[in-house]
This record gives sequence, structure tokens and C-alpha cells, in this order.
Amino acid sequence: MHKGVRLAMAGGVIALLVALAGCGGGASAEGESLDLVYFNGGQGSDTFTQAMESTIWASFTKKGGTVKSQSGDCGISRLEQEVEANNVTSSLWQFCSLAEMDSAISEGLLQPLDPEVFPADEIADGYVRADGLAFGSWTIAMLYDGAAVSGEMTSIADFFDTERFPGKRCATNYPQFSGLFEEAMLYQGAKPKSVYPIDVPAVYKELDRIRGDLVLFDNTAEGSQDLLTGQCAIILNGGADAMELVKENPSRDFHVVQNDGVRGFSGLGIPAHAPNASAANIMLRDMIEDRAAQQAMVETTGIVPFMLAKPLEMPASLADWEGMLVGDGFIPQDETWYQDEAESINRDWNAWVVG
Repeated sequence: MHKGVRLAMAGGVIALLVALAGCGGGASAEGESLDLVYFNGGQGSDTFTQAMESTIWASFTKKGGTVKSQSGDCGISRLEQEVEANNVTSSLWQFCSLAEMDSAISEGLLQPLDPEVFPADEIADGYVRADGLAFGSWTIAMLYDGAAVSGEMTSIADFFDTERFPGKRCATNYPQFSGLFEEAMLYQGAKPKSVYPIDVPAVYKELDRIRGDLVLFDNTAEGSQDLLTGQCAIILNGGADAMELVKENPSRDFHVVQNDGVRGFSGLGIPAHAPNASAANIMLRDMIEDRAAQQAMVETTGIVPFMLAKPLEMPASLADWEGMLVGDGFIPQDETWYQDEAESINRDWNAWVVG
């Protein structure tokens, strides 16, 4: 049986530290080492790391670069501790959000990207800083089972319309990555451009109303299983995960709603005192300049790695997912609001979940 509503972990998403054995390593044409450690914050997975290895990391590794991967919680406390102790282990740091990255920049935890190596002009305006850049756009979309839901759902805000669309609905147990707050605001009549700041009491009023129909899951695999086994008929999930579910289950009458979804970004930067900043700048350059590899990553994961000044051409095979891939019809998440309100968000959410 499904465990139902569970307590959210205030510390963020707990990920496994992956230590890949290996020595040796490559060197640049100038004889510099191309060995580095890549830190993947919070939302990373082995599957996503493997996708990066086979696509956007390949240009770097083919020239002899060696990339070891670590994973850890969202937040910047680990980076703060490592920089303060001058004991930084990673040369590239992937943040859970741009807001996290910007906080790290403001605290002096990242070093400037090397203008002699890093091709800043290839990144679209607004998505690059002197000390970091946006990476890995992610989205929250809605997927529903047409065999269990009567009528067509057209906006993700329909998640809260239990009268027109009755039945169990699933969402992740982590508010920032669930879309629940934004969709509750839209359902109450807010326009997409006026969703933030979130009216928290109004959101919990809507959550109280659908509590009996809401099933929370702790990870993507659990949420997907809940939909597949009929524990719920509607799910708010990552857009890329929704795309994968549809592709893997062609016999199911699954429908994806992208309109009024939520879109955000991770961030990438080179920590202060990084053990191999030179290799990190070279790896960033190689990833950005390899457009074919970026397109392969889009096709593999449904995630656009970089916001390029000259955008990637979306493959015809993903035409149905163009809104998700380019952000049309999606609400840009105010990641700073979530970061600034993190303590109260976790406190209120935990209290609501245990009821």
C-alpha cells in the first residue's frame, strides 16, 4: 500500500556520495592536468550523470579529461565549509538553482570564469554571470491518465479542480519542485506574471481542500509507479520525467499538460580554491561549443543544458514537447523567493503534512 502523506525533509534532497575509483588522467596541450571532480547538487541522479557522460562531457573526456562525480544536498553550506577550510574537493559545482549560485557568488564562494577560455558570448543574455552560468533547465508539467480522467485538462492549474476532474492526484513531497504553490495561485485567479510572491495562506487553503485527494511521493520513481499502478490518475512531475513515461508506455492513454507549467534552472560555477580551475574552464568551453552533444542530451533527457545565444534547433522527434524545451507557456520560477523563505516554507509544509 502507498504510504500516503509523509514528512518533508527540511534539509533538502539527500543524495548519495559517489566516489568513482580511478587514477591516471589526461593533460591539456599545455601539459596541464585535465582531471577534475564534478559536484551535482540535490536533484542529480545516476541516470542524469550517465546521460551527461555520453553527451556533453564526451568532448572533454575524449581529449583525455577525467571526470569524477560527487552528489550532495541542495544548499551552499557544504561549499561554504569547504571554501572556509581551503579544502575544496570539486572543480565544477552544479547548484540546485540559480538563486543558490547567486548566493554563492555574493559570498565569494565562486571564482570568475576565465575570459580567455570560457566562451561567454555563446550564452544568451541573462543566463551568464562573471562567476557562473545557468545550466540544465528543468520544468514541472502535469501528466494524467485519460482512461481514469474524463474530460480534457488544459492547464496545470486544473490539478486543483477536483469538481471537474475528480480522483487521486500525486505530487512530490518537496514544495519548490512540486508546482503546488504556483498552481494553487493560478487556480485562485492569479495571472502567471503575478504568482510571486506566493500568498502562502491562500495556497494552504487550497491544499486543505484537496488534502483527501492528494498523494505525496518522495522521488520520481515512486511517483511514476503511483501513476502506473493507479494510486493516482493525475501527477505533477518533472517535464522530462513525464516525457519519459509517455515514451515508455505507448499503450497507456497518457496526456501531458504543459500550459502554465513551472520552469527553473540549475547553475554551474567554479568554486574558490578549486583544485583544478583550469580543467573546469576547459570542460565548460568544450560542453558549450559542442552543439551536437547538447542536442543529443536534449533528445536523451528532455533537458536543455545551456541557454545559447543561438538556440539549439529542436529535433522533429520532440515537436510535441517544444513548449517544455523552450519555456513557452511556462512560469519562470522565482527561485530567490523559495531560497529567502526556505525556513518558513519547510516549517509550514512539515506542519501541514503531519496535520
